[in-house]
Amino acid sequence: MEFFEYIFDNGDRILFELLRHLQIIGIALPIAIAIGVPVGIAISNHKKTANVVIYIASVLMTIPSLALFGFMVALLAPFNAGIGVPPAVIAVVVYSLLPLIRNTLVAIQEVDPATVEAATGMGMTKTQILFKIRLPLAVPIIMAGLRNAAVMGVSVTTIAYLIGARGLGYFIFSGLSRSRLVMVLVGAILVGALGIGTNYGLLKLEELLTPRGVKLSRSKE
Repeated sequence: MEFFEYIFDNGDRILFELLRHLQIIGIALPIAIAIGVPVGIAISNHKKTANVVIYIASVLMTIPSLALFGFMVALLAPFNAGIGVPPAVIAVVVYSLLPLIRNTLVAIQEVDPATVEAATGMGMTKTQILFKIRLPLAVPIIMAGLRNAAVMGVSVTTIAYLIGARGLGYFIFSGLSRSRLVMVLVGAILVGALGIGTNYGLLKLEELLTPRGVKLSRSKE
């Protein structure tokens, strides 16, 4: 009963923190896509460079979130942006790079060589092959990386409350500090629901973006 009373009494606050959470993710993911996908494409034909880039992205991803937030606060402090949304956005971008770069790289490399050879035989240029053959066939794998990045972003943004970014982490961390379990429960349920909803929404987007021929071949398998 107390749970529903809290939601009813704090609806405006819940909406505000939810929108701030979505704002951070909504800014960070397009930036991560704009960096990760082109990088994955660029290194797909350069094995040594790909290994170095994947290694660097892997190292960045292993940095604990609180440590990364600490670095961001220190680096952005001279620009008066060390607290709030900017470091949270950068952290989500950093954690999103590995799944996006890796999945794009794998997706491009796994395109059937026979398909590429046939397209070359038809007179298509490398650019045409990339945008008309490789990328459309790579959509499912790239979207899988994006889903991983988005769900991870929901989690990282929750912790970003500790550096003043607000978001749904407010309910969890404020609830813990005040020993109000109902606040913790509200925050945990909202974060969980947002992660599940984000994943489901991106699955639907994947269905829309995946070429019909790829869907048919996957269904036959």
